[in-house]
Amino acid sequence: MARNDEVRPEANELLVSVAEQLKVPLAIIARQAELSTLSAGAAGAGAAPALNAATIATQADAALMLVDSYLLGLELLRTQSQLESEPVSVSSLLVDAAHDLHAFARQYGVSVELETAGKYGPVMSNARGLKAALLSLGFALVEAQSAQLTETAAMLATKNAAAKPARVLLAVHRTPHGIVAGMYGTNQLVSAGAWRRAQALCGKARQPFAEFGASSAAGLFVADTILRSMESRLRVGRYLHAGGLAATLQPSQQLQLV
Repeated sequence: MARNDEVRPEANELLVSVAEQLKVPLAIIARQAELSTLSAGAAGAGAAPALNAATIATQADAALMLVDSYLLGLELLRTQSQLESEPVSVSSLLVDAAHDLHAFARQYGVSVELETAGKYGPVMSNARGLKAALLSLGFALVEAQSAQLTETAAMLATKNAAAKPARVLLAVHRTPHGIVAGMYGTNQLVSAGAWRRAQALCGKARQPFAEFGASSAAGLFVADTILRSMESRLRVGRYLHAGGLAATLQPSQQLQLV
């Protein structure tokens, strides 16, 4: 029987994926610092610094968020526990997530849009866990949209055509199965089959999602781990002609009866 402090295989797979993903923001931070040093050294004390403080701050925040979300997912895997359910406003969390993603997305040339029209009562979830899952998912989709935009633009350049602007849509809508909250992109990056294959390859392949370019798509697996602790999971879906990943959450029956 495994001890409680032993790391389960799923946690090891998640760690590999997160470690690969952290290379991206850390590399950007390192290059920004290096450029600043070289610029100052070449032009003397009067040179304008090449350091982009906004880039460093945004990338550092993204890296820290991923680490915090990973640690939450690891704790849930290790203890096999579930996050305490509470009435949560999905619309409010999506607004908060969109705000937190804005600066990061701007650096990647991706716009963040919000679609929360309609009346949605609270769902039974966990505010901390759901927001962590949404942000992890959002950062991963922003990077993927940016990578595909670059690839598409290169292909269209030979045809003198312009690529469509990349965007990530945060949306909530009602279905017969519950309230669906998710994130969707301009381009269809994830199919149901690709998502199943990626889950099987997580921790075994450096790039479980070929569609996500050089990214390890760690945020997707972190989000899915957290959502599973809330009796939900990420599923491939479409909304307003955009494809992405979403989770189905159940309305709070207690508040509906009040």
